[in-house]
Amino acid sequence: MKKVVILALFMVSTFSFAQVTKKESKWVIGAGVNFIDNTSSGNDEYFNFSNWNATLGFSKLSVQYYYNTNLSVSSEFTMNRLDKDVQQNGQAIDANLSYFGFDLNARYNVARLIKLPSKFSVEPILGIGNAWTRGNPNQSFNTGLSLGYQITETYGVRVQTLGKFAAEKNTVGNNMIQHSLELYFKL
Repeated sequence: MKKVVILALFMVSTFSFAQVTKKESKWVIGAGVNFIDNTSSGNDEYFNFSNWNATLGFSKLSVQYYYNTNLSVSSEFTMNRLDKDVQQNGQAIDANLSYFGFDLNARYNVARLIKLPSKFSVEPILGIGNAWTRGNPNQSFNTGLSLGYQITETYGVRVQTLGKFAAEKNTVGNNMIQHSLELYFKL
């Protein structure tokens, strides 16, 4: 009888722990648009919007998992195009190109540290990525900042800027800044 009671207590405590863990872990999915910014192309043309690339409509998907209230990891898929004659690292692109990117980033919400209300998020980002232009892959080191606002308990909006520093310097679409605007949903 003691073994049955101990087994039952063990099962209840395991179930309770699983429920607590589920409440603490949060999944967030997002969808939005992204812009590839090549304005700092080595010739001091900062904030030159003619060097930005964007597609019409939806071009970003993200999935984020919170380990605790501040630390999370996100995976992001973006698609875009690089237009002919737009500057990329100081040189004009010779043809219209498709761009696909996949990034895996760690995030840490510092909004509480700077005394912002809980509806706001300020997340420095570090990660790695892979991008494809002309079918050629190029790995990158990513760093950036994400600013978010929780509109309701379920959804919010986020603006993000991500610098991508590529391993291969001679590939089109290597070093760039990628801005995005997305609507996200907490699951």
